[in-house]
Amino acid sequence: MIDPLLTRFGVCTDEVHPDLATALDAAHAMGMREVELLAFWGKPLVEMTPAEWDRARGLIEERGMAVSAIASGFLKTVLLGEVERAEESPHFQSELDVLRAQIKAAAVFGAPIVRTYAFRRDDMVGLGNPSPRLAKGGPLPDEVLAKVAGGLRIAADMAADAGLVLGLENVRSCWANSGHNAARVLAATDHPALKAIWDPGNDFVSGGVPFPDGYEAVKPYICHLHVKDARVVDDATGRTSWEAVGRGSVDYVGQFAALRRDGYTGPLSLETHWHPPGPDGKLDMVEDSRVSFEGIKQAMAASLAPAR
Repeated sequence: MIDPLLTRFGVCTDEVHPDLATALDAAHAMGMREVELLAFWGKPLVEMTPAEWDRARGLIEERGMAVSAIASGFLKTVLLGEVERAEESPHFQSELDVLRAQIKAAAVFGAPIVRTYAFRRDDMVGLGNPSPRLAKGGPLPDEVLAKVAGGLRIAADMAADAGLVLGLENVRSCWANSGHNAARVLAATDHPALKAIWDPGNDFVSGGVPFPDGYEAVKPYICHLHVKDARVVDDATGRTSWEAVGRGSVDYVGQFAALRRDGYTGPLSLETHWHPPGPDGKLDMVEDSRVSFEGIKQAMAASLAPAR
Protein backbone atom coordinates (compact mmCIF):
# COMPACT_ATOMS: atom_id res chain seq x y z
CA MET A 1 0.00 0.00 0.00
CA ILE A 2 1.28 3.48 -0.89
CA ASP A 3 1.96 5.77 2.05
CA PRO A 4 -0.72 8.52 1.91
CA LEU A 5 1.98 11.15 2.42
CA LEU A 6 3.69 10.03 -0.78
CA THR A 7 0.59 10.45 -2.95
CA ARG A 8 1.08 14.22 -3.01
CA PHE A 9 4.86 14.28 -2.83
CA GLY A 10 6.47 16.46 -5.46
CA VAL A 11 9.58 18.49 -6.08
CA CYS A 12 10.77 22.00 -6.82
CA THR A 13 11.82 21.52 -10.44
CA ASP A 14 14.78 23.92 -10.30
CA GLU A 15 16.33 21.65 -7.66
CA VAL A 16 16.36 18.74 -10.13
CA HIS A 17 17.44 20.34 -13.42
CA PRO A 18 17.35 23.79 -15.04
CA ASP A 19 15.58 22.30 -18.07
CA LEU A 20 11.93 21.78 -17.27
CA ALA A 21 11.39 18.66 -19.43
CA THR A 22 14.44 16.96 -17.90
CA ALA A 23 13.29 17.84 -14.39
CA LEU A 24 9.77 16.60 -15.06
CA ASP A 25 11.00 13.30 -16.50
CA ALA A 26 13.26 12.73 -13.51
CA ALA A 27 10.49 13.56 -11.03
CA HIS A 28 8.01 11.35 -12.88
CA ALA A 29 10.51 8.47 -12.86
CA MET A 30 10.78 8.84 -9.07
CA GLY A 31 7.02 8.45 -8.82
CA MET A 32 6.18 12.11 -8.25
CA ARG A 33 3.07 13.59 -9.82
CA GLU A 34 3.20 17.16 -8.50
CA VAL A 35 5.77 19.92 -9.02
CA GLU A 36 6.44 23.39 -7.69
CA LEU A 37 7.60 26.01 -10.18
CA LEU A 38 10.16 28.74 -9.54
CA ALA A 39 12.61 28.94 -12.44
CA PHE A 40 13.71 26.99 -15.52
CA TRP A 41 15.08 27.65 -19.00
CA GLY A 42 17.45 30.16 -17.45
CA LYS A 43 15.00 32.58 -15.87
CA PRO A 44 12.34 32.93 -13.19
CA LEU A 45 8.85 31.77 -14.06
CA VAL A 46 7.44 35.20 -13.22
CA GLU A 47 9.60 36.77 -15.95
CA MET A 48 8.49 34.39 -18.72
CA THR A 49 6.18 35.20 -21.60
CA PRO A 50 2.66 33.78 -21.94
CA ALA A 51 3.98 31.61 -24.78
CA GLU A 52 6.65 30.14 -22.51
CA TRP A 53 4.02 29.48 -19.85
CA ASP A 54 1.84 27.67 -22.39
CA ARG A 55 4.79 25.56 -23.52
CA ALA A 56 5.62 24.66 -19.91
CA ARG A 57 2.01 23.82 -19.11
CA GLY A 58 1.93 21.48 -22.11
CA LEU A 59 5.01 19.62 -20.87
CA ILE A 60 3.45 19.19 -17.44
CA GLU A 61 0.08 18.05 -18.79
CA GLU A 62 1.73 15.58 -21.20
CA ARG A 63 3.18 13.77 -18.19
CA GLY A 64 -0.09 13.80 -16.24
CA MET A 65 1.39 16.01 -13.55
CA ALA A 66 0.01 18.95 -11.56
CA VAL A 67 1.48 22.16 -10.14
CA SER A 68 1.18 22.47 -6.36
CA ALA A 69 2.53 26.02 -6.01
CA ILE A 70 3.96 28.98 -7.87
CA ALA A 71 7.16 30.26 -6.28
CA SER A 72 9.21 33.42 -6.52
CA GLY A 73 11.37 35.53 -4.25
CA PHE A 74 8.42 37.77 -3.41
CA LEU A 75 9.39 40.02 -0.44
CA LYS A 76 12.57 38.03 0.27
CA THR A 77 14.87 41.02 -0.30
CA VAL A 78 12.51 43.81 0.80
CA LEU A 79 13.80 45.71 3.84
CA LEU A 80 11.29 47.62 5.91
CA GLY A 81 13.92 49.76 7.63
CA GLU A 82 12.57 53.03 8.97
CA VAL A 83 9.21 53.12 7.18
CA GLU A 84 6.25 53.14 9.52
CA ARG A 85 4.11 50.95 7.25
CA ALA A 86 5.09 48.48 4.53
CA GLU A 87 3.00 50.27 1.90
CA GLU A 88 5.23 53.35 2.31
CA SER A 89 8.18 51.39 0.90
CA PRO A 90 8.77 51.88 -2.86
CA HIS A 91 10.47 48.46 -2.95
CA PHE A 92 7.37 46.84 -1.49
CA GLN A 93 5.13 48.58 -4.02
CA SER A 94 7.30 47.46 -6.94
CA GLU A 95 7.46 43.94 -5.52
CA LEU A 96 3.68 43.66 -5.78
CA ASP A 97 4.23 43.29 -9.54
CA VAL A 98 6.00 40.00 -8.77
CA LEU A 99 2.94 38.81 -6.86
CA ARG A 100 0.69 39.86 -9.74
CA ALA A 101 2.82 37.73 -12.09
CA GLN A 102 2.59 34.79 -9.67
CA ILE A 103 -1.18 35.14 -9.59
CA LYS A 104 -1.38 35.14 -13.38
CA ALA A 105 0.89 32.08 -13.54
CA ALA A 106 -1.26 30.29 -10.96
CA ALA A 107 -4.28 30.76 -13.21
CA VAL A 108 -2.39 29.32 -16.21
CA PHE A 109 -0.98 26.31 -14.33
CA GLY A 110 -3.95 25.63 -12.07
CA ALA A 111 -1.88 26.09 -8.91
CA PRO A 112 -3.75 26.83 -5.66
CA ILE A 113 -0.81 28.43 -3.79
CA VAL A 114 1.52 31.38 -4.47
CA ARG A 115 4.57 31.77 -2.25
CA THR A 116 5.73 34.72 -0.18
CA TYR A 117 8.38 35.51 2.41
CA ALA A 118 8.10 37.82 5.43
CA PHE A 119 10.46 40.66 4.43
CA ARG A 120 14.21 40.64 4.94
CA ARG A 121 15.79 40.94 8.38
CA ASP A 122 17.52 44.31 8.67
CA ASP A 123 20.83 42.91 9.96
CA MET A 124 21.04 39.94 7.60
CA VAL A 125 24.24 39.62 5.55
CA GLY A 126 23.87 37.70 2.32
CA LEU A 127 21.68 34.65 2.85
CA GLY A 128 22.63 34.52 6.51
CA ASN A 129 25.06 31.62 6.44
CA PRO A 130 26.86 31.92 8.76
CA SER A 131 24.81 33.84 11.28
CA PRO A 132 24.01 33.12 14.94
CA ARG A 133 21.50 30.32 15.41
CA LEU A 134 19.34 31.88 18.10
CA ALA A 135 16.67 29.97 20.02
CA LYS A 136 13.36 29.88 18.12
CA GLY A 137 14.96 31.98 15.39
CA GLY A 138 15.76 34.96 17.59
CA PRO A 139 13.83 38.16 18.31
CA LEU A 140 11.00 39.57 16.23
CA PRO A 141 10.22 43.00 17.75
CA ASP A 142 6.56 43.93 18.03
CA GLU A 143 6.99 47.09 15.96
CA VAL A 144 8.58 45.09 13.15
CA LEU A 145 5.92 42.40 13.42
CA ALA A 146 3.20 45.02 12.93
CA LYS A 147 4.86 46.28 9.71
CA VAL A 148 5.38 42.75 8.37
CA ALA A 149 1.77 41.83 9.09
CA GLY A 150 0.50 44.99 7.43
CA GLY A 151 2.37 44.25 4.21
CA LEU A 152 1.36 40.61 4.15
CA ARG A 153 -2.28 41.57 4.69
CA ILE A 154 -2.16 43.59 1.45
CA ALA A 155 -0.60 40.64 -0.40
CA ALA A 156 -3.08 38.17 1.10
CA ASP A 157 -5.97 40.36 -0.06
CA MET A 158 -4.62 40.17 -3.61
CA ALA A 159 -4.27 36.38 -3.43
CA ALA A 160 -7.75 35.99 -1.93
CA ASP A 161 -9.29 38.12 -4.68
CA ALA A 162 -7.86 35.60 -7.16
CA GLY A 163 -9.16 32.62 -5.17
CA LEU A 164 -5.65 31.60 -4.09
CA VAL A 165 -3.76 30.88 -0.89
CA LEU A 166 -0.69 32.97 -0.10
CA GLY A 167 1.85 30.53 1.34
CA LEU A 168 4.39 32.04 3.76
CA GLU A 169 7.67 30.13 3.73
CA ASN A 170 9.93 30.40 6.77
CA VAL A 171 13.51 31.15 5.71
CA ARG A 172 16.68 32.15 7.54
CA SER A 173 17.14 35.59 5.98
CA CYS A 174 13.60 36.85 6.70
CA TRP A 175 11.59 37.77 9.79
CA ALA A 176 9.58 34.54 9.64
CA ASN A 177 12.68 32.36 9.83
CA SER A 178 11.55 29.68 12.30
CA GLY A 179 8.27 27.94 12.93
CA HIS A 180 7.91 30.03 16.09
CA ASN A 181 8.40 33.37 14.31
CA ALA A 182 6.33 32.29 11.31
CA ALA A 183 3.45 31.48 13.66
CA ARG A 184 3.74 34.94 15.21
CA VAL A 185 3.59 36.54 11.76
CA LEU A 186 0.61 34.43 10.72
CA ALA A 187 -1.29 35.19 13.91
CA ALA A 188 -0.57 38.91 13.68
CA THR A 189 -1.60 39.08 10.03
CA ASP A 190 -4.77 37.17 10.83
CA HIS A 191 -5.90 36.68 7.23
CA PRO A 192 -7.77 33.58 6.03
CA ALA A 193 -5.82 33.50 2.76
CA LEU A 194 -2.39 33.52 4.44
CA LYS A 195 -1.12 30.05 5.32
CA ALA A 196 2.27 28.46 6.01
CA ILE A 197 4.67 26.67 3.72
CA TRP A 198 6.43 24.82 6.52
CA ASP A 199 10.14 24.20 5.96
CA PRO A 200 11.75 22.20 8.80
CA GLY A 201 15.22 22.52 7.26
CA ASN A 202 14.97 26.31 7.20
CA ASP A 203 13.78 26.28 10.80
CA PHE A 204 16.83 24.24 11.81
CA VAL A 205 19.40 26.51 10.16
CA SER A 206 17.63 29.51 11.75
CA GLY A 207 18.24 28.09 15.23
CA GLY A 208 14.91 26.40 15.84
CA VAL A 209 14.04 22.84 16.78
CA PRO A 210 11.90 21.87 13.78
CA PHE A 211 10.21 18.90 15.39
CA PRO A 212 8.36 19.04 17.60
CA ASP A 213 8.73 22.72 18.57
CA GLY A 214 8.58 24.54 15.23
CA TYR A 215 5.97 22.20 13.82
CA GLU A 216 3.66 22.55 16.80
CA ALA A 217 3.85 26.35 16.56
CA VAL A 218 3.02 26.53 12.88
CA LYS A 219 0.79 23.45 12.59
CA PRO A 220 -2.58 25.26 12.55
CA TYR A 221 -1.54 27.23 9.47
CA ILE A 222 0.20 24.66 7.24
CA CYS A 223 -0.91 24.39 3.60
CA HIS A 224 2.28 22.96 2.10
CA LEU A 225 5.67 21.54 3.17
CA HIS A 226 9.21 21.77 1.87
CA VAL A 227 11.56 18.92 2.73
CA LYS A 228 15.34 19.29 2.95
CA ASP A 229 17.97 18.53 5.56
CA ALA A 230 20.92 20.31 7.15
CA ARG A 231 23.54 20.13 9.87
CA VAL A 232 25.69 22.58 11.82
CA VAL A 233 29.27 22.92 10.60
CA ASP A 234 30.50 25.50 13.12
CA ASP A 235 28.65 26.20 16.38
CA ALA A 236 30.63 29.38 17.02
CA THR A 237 29.60 31.14 13.82
CA GLY A 238 26.34 29.32 13.10
CA ARG A 239 27.58 28.07 9.75
CA THR A 240 25.45 25.21 8.42
CA SER A 241 25.50 22.95 5.40
CA TRP A 242 22.72 21.29 3.47
CA GLU A 243 22.61 17.50 3.53
CA ALA A 244 20.74 14.71 1.79
CA VAL A 245 17.49 14.06 3.63
CA GLY A 246 18.16 11.56 6.41
CA ARG A 247 21.81 12.54 6.76
CA GLY A 248 21.25 15.81 8.58
CA SER A 249 19.83 16.88 11.93
CA VAL A 250 16.13 17.32 11.16
CA ASP A 251 13.91 14.66 12.74
CA TYR A 252 11.91 13.70 9.67
CA VAL A 253 10.86 10.38 11.17
CA GLY A 254 9.06 12.26 13.91
CA GLN A 255 7.82 14.92 11.50
CA PHE A 256 6.26 12.44 9.08
CA ALA A 257 4.67 10.48 11.90
CA ALA A 258 3.12 13.69 13.23
CA LEU A 259 1.81 14.71 9.81
CA ARG A 260 0.14 11.32 9.46
CA ARG A 261 -1.24 11.48 13.01
CA ASP A 262 -2.61 14.98 12.43
CA GLY A 263 -4.29 14.01 9.16
CA TYR A 264 -2.24 16.21 6.84
CA THR A 265 -3.36 15.74 3.22
CA GLY A 266 -1.71 18.69 1.49
CA PRO A 267 1.29 18.75 -0.86
CA LEU A 268 4.93 18.20 0.08
CA SER A 269 7.88 19.21 -2.10
CA LEU A 270 11.45 17.98 -2.02
CA GLU A 271 13.61 21.12 -2.13
CA THR A 272 16.92 19.29 -2.42
CA HIS A 273 19.47 22.11 -1.79
CA TRP A 274 22.14 19.42 -1.19
CA HIS A 275 24.22 19.52 -4.37
CA PRO A 276 27.83 18.42 -3.70
CA PRO A 277 30.23 18.50 -6.65
CA GLY A 278 31.14 15.09 -8.06
CA PRO A 279 34.69 13.75 -8.51
CA ASP A 280 34.91 15.70 -11.76
CA GLY A 281 33.74 18.90 -10.07
CA LYS A 282 30.38 18.81 -11.83
CA LEU A 283 26.91 18.71 -10.29
CA ASP A 284 24.40 15.93 -10.80
CA MET A 285 21.22 17.53 -9.48
CA VAL A 286 19.02 14.69 -10.69
CA GLU A 287 21.03 12.10 -8.75
CA ASP A 288 21.21 14.34 -5.68
CA SER A 289 17.43 14.62 -5.70
CA ARG A 290 17.07 10.84 -6.09
CA VAL A 291 19.32 10.30 -3.07
CA SER A 292 17.30 12.74 -0.96
CA PHE A 293 14.01 11.23 -2.11
CA GLU A 294 15.24 7.78 -1.06
CA GLY A 295 16.05 9.29 2.33
CA ILE A 296 12.52 10.66 2.49
CA LYS A 297 11.00 7.28 1.74
CA GLN A 298 13.20 5.63 4.36
CA ALA A 299 12.15 8.21 6.96
CA MET A 300 8.51 7.69 6.04
CA ALA A 301 8.86 3.94 6.41
CA ALA A 302 10.54 4.37 9.79
CA SER A 303 7.78 6.75 10.87
CA LEU A 304 5.26 3.95 10.40
CA ALA A 305 7.06 1.65 12.83
CA PRO A 306 5.33 1.13 16.19
CA ALA A 307 6.71 3.27 19.01
CA ARG A 308 8.98 1.34 21.37
